[in-house]
Amino acid sequence: MRVTHLNKSGSGFTSMTACGRNLMRTPFSVNWTEFKSDAYKCVKCVNSKQADLNTRVDAKKEVSA
Repeated sequence: MRVTHLNKSGSGFTSMTACGRNLMRTPFSVNWTEFKSDAYKCVKCVNSKQADLNTRVDAKKEVSA
């Protein structure tokens, strides 16, 4: 089954997902907008601090708009 991971930070070989996997070894890693819309999400990425931060930023944008 295909599970998507949330891109966190870094570039090149230091790129990581929110669950701590190396981006080069993770075939299905996406940015936040694609991650929100996908049905098959990595459980660790969903519960990560990065996902929590992105959710709070989205909520602030909705309130200010």
